[in-house]
Amino acid sequence: MADLFHILAGIAIFAAIGAWAVAVRGGRAALAAERAAGRSVGPGRIALLVLWPFAVRRTGPERDLDAVRTGKAAIAFFVSVTVAIAAISAYTNLTFQRDHAAPGGAPPSAPAGASNKS
Repeated sequence: MADLFHILAGIAIFAAIGAWAVAVRGGRAALAAERAAGRSVGPGRIALLVLWPFAVRRTGPERDLDAVRTGKAAIAFFVSVTVAIAAISAYTNLTFQRDHAAPGGAPPSAPAGASNKS
């Protein structure tokens, strides 16, 4: 069972990387379209492409052309990351081995009874 979660985690990580790559590719195409339209592409938008490519879009009337690509890539990225985290968690829970003994010492004392005084 642990091997299944290990494989699932690897597939999910590669899917997240793939979604990131799709977003980078779409962002580069959006910036190229901006340059071709004669609009300026500042260093902030290039930094945004590197740090969070899901936010890079065209400006002007063509802005909606990137919304579908960006939305699908962002959803695929977040789902992949969520599945990867869950699979890694399950894998570590199934393969964890305690390498130390339980704490020693005297067992805890029983709680004191209630007082009979009223």
